[in-house]
Amino acid sequence: MRPNRLGAVPECAPIRPTRNSITPNPKLNNSKPETDLTIPFLNLKAQYDALKAEILPAVEAALASGHYILGPNVKAFEEEIAAYTGTKHGIGVNSGSDALTLALRALDIGPGDEVITTPFTYIAPAEAIHQMGAKIVFADIDPGTLCLDPKDVERRITPRTKAIIAVHLF
Repeated sequence: MRPNRLGAVPECAPIRPTRNSITPNPKLNNSKPETDLTIPFLNLKAQYDALKAEILPAVEAALASGHYILGPNVKAFEEEIAAYTGTKHGIGVNSGSDALTLALRALDIGPGDEVITTPFTYIAPAEAIHQMGAKIVFADIDPGTLCLDPKDVERRITPRTKAIIAVHLF
């Protein structure tokens, strides 16, 4: 298996299906079904090991500086993310939840507005919509992509729809 972009090889765990869960494919001229299936899974330790030499000095420098909130590291991050995305400004926040809340505030989303999103995700998108006082409108997912189904989203758009929060987990 090839290393990912962080240089780590994802950890794989064998999955043993039940006896009748896999049927042989006659086109493959294979009379015996596969009994072990290896599925890569996220391995945070491998990612950390690949970046350890870069991470530890940066953490030690931040701790030694006493700048835990804002400070030069956040300023540098905001400048780098703005340059990377080709925008004037980048804003570092503490979480994806706060990023969603700030985005909805920037769009002036509030009571009486509707925001479409998927229920097939973490609670953060729905929570951010709720915090604005807007109505959460759930759209179904496309079973092939596991992302929002564009046709279902289109059916749910009303004159009160002010935003759509698309989520991709995979």
